[in-house]
Amino acid sequence: MDNIAARYDNDAEEIHDTEIKCPQDEEIHQHFKVYKKRFWILGIYSFLAFFQCLQWNLWGPLSDSVDTAFEGFGSDTVAMLANWGTITFLISAYPSVWIVDKRGIRVGVLIIAGLVTASTAMRAISMLFHSDTVVKVMCHLGAIVNGAAGPIVMTAPPVIAAVWFPPDERTTATGCGQLITLLGSAGSYLQPLIVRSPKHADKEEIRSDIARLLYIYVGVSLFCLVTVALYFPEKPSTPPSVSSSKKRIDLKGSAGKLVRNPNFGLTTISMAFCIAVPAGWYTVLNYSLGEIGIMQDEAMGIGFLAVLCSTLFGLLVSRITDILYGHLRVSLMFLMIGNIVFFYWFFLLSWGCINVSQWQVYVTVICGMSLNGSTIPLFTELAVEFAYPCSELVVAGFFTFAMNGLGMIFLFLFLIPDIGYEWVTYVLLATMSTSLILLVFIKENYKRMKEDKQGTATAE
Repeated sequence: MDNIAARYDNDAEEIHDTEIKCPQDEEIHQHFKVYKKRFWILGIYSFLAFFQCLQWNLWGPLSDSVDTAFEGFGSDTVAMLANWGTITFLISAYPSVWIVDKRGIRVGVLIIAGLVTASTAMRAISMLFHSDTVVKVMCHLGAIVNGAAGPIVMTAPPVIAAVWFPPDERTTATGCGQLITLLGSAGSYLQPLIVRSPKHADKEEIRSDIARLLYIYVGVSLFCLVTVALYFPEKPSTPPSVSSSKKRIDLKGSAGKLVRNPNFGLTTISMAFCIAVPAGWYTVLNYSLGEIGIMQDEAMGIGFLAVLCSTLFGLLVSRITDILYGHLRVSLMFLMIGNIVFFYWFFLLSWGCINVSQWQVYVTVICGMSLNGSTIPLFTELAVEFAYPCSELVVAGFFTFAMNGLGMIFLFLFLIPDIGYEWVTYVLLATMSTSLILLVFIKENYKRMKEDKQGTATAE
């Protein structure tokens, strides 16, 4: 084995010898390698996705400040700026998946970096004009451009995990890519550290704070663009597993097979109901908290801790899933039952059935969002297992399209005049319950993992 290992790159951490039987019954001795550079690939992608998500949730955590600084920035505008992400996603989903399928993940990540840079520049340029109308228009355009990067951001993690990571790290890698993206929302809740609230500054001072923040974002986006352009390889020279070495069904073929797969369909719909509304609610969380007496400064802490805990707990769940693979559906059901319990508690607080206290608000929002966020990588892995050997890119495209469609409907409801915010808790409970019911009818099948463990390539 030492002689064999000497033939490979120094950054290979493992070499797996596996016999793969081809249709002619000839045995081929194939080696699999795991590279240290996989952490760079996942890390730089995750930071870029984190930053894109931060730009998506840019204005919600600054609701009080922007309402003072710019005329017409009420809850309807803030909700619409977030909703451009879902609308643009639905429009650009197929072109984005097609580009990545034909040109590869490197081109896809470069597109993300370019679009995010363009969106930050639009918003920053608007601050050079002393016109609330110009600022509002450019903010909408920036939200549209940033939203166009969403399809690739949301579909890339399972692809990167499948191409670069061994089977016992795939769920963790998928979880990192997806959950660190969510940290962008947590980062947006730290913005009040730079942008003062109306309690501490007047209109012009707040505008100056916002301008400074937007200029910082331009610098960060340029850094990401240059870094990805300099080094982001398409794939390793040697695959890490049997399934990663197997060619996937093309875009059209994958779509056709997935549409006819009932387990995949149920998983996709269940995931959309579970994730879409809580994700949309998070962008306008300040308004729900304001109804129970929690204003911007305090909401900052709740929002930040909710996503931070969601990410950390989700990564823990992902790692445990990799170690004890084969119980995805049961794990999801337990997480969702807990999620419903905490959202129901928040529902009772919102409707005055329980006297509101600070600790209860923290517990219900943080625990509810943590349990909800931790389901994302598990849903993704379950869907990929059902779909194999269909392309992971197409799989992610299907369920992110479903999530954004439902999220768009939810955020559009905020445009209804005088609708208030109390209805949100009803929708949270209804969608979570629907997701749990659908999950009951799903039958598990771990085709990809079985192939990797057996070390044999099965015929289609």
